[in-house]
Amino acid sequence: MVGPQTYRRWEMQLRGALDTFAIMFQPNALHRLLSLPMHELTDLDFEAHSVLGGFIAKLGERLGNATSFPERVRLVEEALLPRALAVSGIDGVSAAANRIILAGGRASIPALATTAGLSTRQFERRFIQQVGMRPKLFARIARFEAALENKARSATKSWTAIAHEYGYYDQMHMVHDFAEFTGATPSETLAQLETVFVAQIRSMRSGPPSTNAQNNPRLIL
Repeated sequence: MVGPQTYRRWEMQLRGALDTFAIMFQPNALHRLLSLPMHELTDLDFEAHSVLGGFIAKLGERLGNATSFPERVRLVEEALLPRALAVSGIDGVSAAANRIILAGGRASIPALATTAGLSTRQFERRFIQQVGMRPKLFARIARFEAALENKARSATKSWTAIAHEYGYYDQMHMVHDFAEFTGATPSETLAQLETVFVAQIRSMRSGPPSTNAQNNPRLIL
C-alpha cells in the first residue's frame, strides 16, 4: 500500500510479460472509506494488511488466485463497494480537493476554506489529515500534473505557453516545480511519460478534445 506522494521516489523498469493490478484512490477517498489519517501515510509505503487489517489480506489472497482481470475487478468491487455505499456524502475537504484538480491547481485556498465553512487554519488542518498534505502543496502538484498533461496532449504547444497558461511566474518557475516533483526537466519528464502512455497520448493527439473537460480521457500521473 502506497500513500499520497509529493515527489517521485523511484522508477520501475519492467521487462517481459506482466499481469498487474492496482487500485487508485481519489484524493481523500481512502480517508473517507476507511477513516485513515492520511498525513501518516504520505510518501511512505506499507504492507497493506498492517494498515487495513485482515480483510485486505483475505482480498489479496483471492486476487492472487484469480485468473482474469474481470474477476479481479469483481472481487475488489465486492469488497469495497459496500463500504463506499456506507460513506456519507462529500464533505467540504473532498469538494475542495476536486475543485483544485479541475482547476489545474489554480485555486484560492482561502476561498476554498470559506466555501467549506471553515477558517483557513481549520481547513488546512483537516486537509492535511484527510488528503495527506497541505492544500497549497496539493495545488502545486495538481498544477504540475495539469501542465504536463496539457503538453502531452498538445505536442506543438511550447513550454513557455504552458507556463503562462497555468499561472507560473515564468518558465524557470515551472522548471523548478518539475525538478522538485520528478527530479527531471519538463522535456525529460514528458519523454518518460510518452514511453509509458504511448497509445493514450497518440489517441489524445489524433482527435479534437471534448468541449466538456470532464469527458476527456485522463492520464494517471
